Amino acid sequence: MNYSIIEFILNQKLEQSLALEFYNNPNHGGSDFWQERAIKYHPKLKEIESVKNPKKFLNKYISEYYIANKKEIDFLSNEVRKNFKDKETAYFLLVNKIFGGYPWPKNKYIGYFSIFDFCPRFLDSGEFQVFIYDNKENQLFTIFHEMLHFIFYDYAQKTFPEILGNIDTDSGVFWDLAEMFNTVIQSTEEFIELHGEINNMGYPDHNLILPKAKEIWSKEKNIFNWINQMIKVLEIK
Repeated sequence: MNYSIIEFILNQKLEQSLALEFYNNPNHGGSDFWQERAIKYHPKLKEIESVKNPKKFLNKYISEYYIANKKEIDFLSNEVRKNFKDKETAYFLLVNKIFGGYPWPKNKYIGYFSIFDFCPRFLDSGEFQVFIYDNKENQLFTIFHEMLHFIFYDYAQKTFPEILGNIDTDSGVFWDLAEMFNTVIQSTEEFIELHGEINNMGYPDHNLILPKAKEIWSKEKNIFNWINQMIKVLEIK
């Protein structure tokens, strides 16, 4: 079985950098990440609208939050590690089955704990974030979701190089394709058994095409055929 290692750690500097990035660019896939995934859990951040230096304000808030809540953050971080460990083998076995033994592009990945619910992934470095204040089901969903991106993008680019080899992976139709794949796969009974039922899965902008994406998977249950047909549905050229 193809298997990768995930190391979970804290990274305050990354946290500060990403908070500023999502404050400046909040809209993704029809969702306002700043309002829904930062302000919702940290209402004090509303004050950022009246400060002269948003970066300085965010850095100070995050630094002080880490210090004031160190014990809680450490405890919740260890809970994430433990919960993932319980499902790790079953997850990799399932992904191996879906991708027909296709190898993971990296042997090691890094999951950064976060006090925000942004949960971005970085394809080149194999890094992602997981929200420590989420419930167990959503944390597992996030880990599985971001890891799926790493193998899906690699498989799609190398299997369909002329169409997907050189287009943007952070926005546009390839991003749409990857997000819909995850929503389709993580809605299956096998994934629900791993991370539980997840409410409001996927992005609002994909709601019109998602039923077709699910229909194709239910008929094919084959990663190559699914991508091949979805390229046509999304008119990727």
